[in-house]
Amino acid sequence: MKTEAPMRQVTLEFPDELAQTISQYQDRLKELVLLGLLQFKIQESLMLYTRGLVSLARAAELAGMDRPTFIRQARAFGVRPRWSERMVQEELA
Repeated sequence: MKTEAPMRQVTLEFPDELAQTISQYQDRLKELVLLGLLQFKIQESLMLYTRGLVSLARAAELAGMDRPTFIRQARAFGVRPRWSERMVQEELA
């Protein structure tokens, strides 16, 4: 039997124009927040990777995705992964 995770109520304040836009998606706010969070995690991970602060594998882990999916996301944002000979061999294996 699957049990629901505990819920917490969160109150956010937005400028009127943004609140009006968001209200159109009132019944899908959870989905909207999760999608935004995913995009935020991808962008944060890409920023850390492009600054050389984390490896590609660690950036993918921080974004919550496997390496091939993260590489596709990186390319979508115009980031080209730095490849080493070892990485090429791992990808071909």
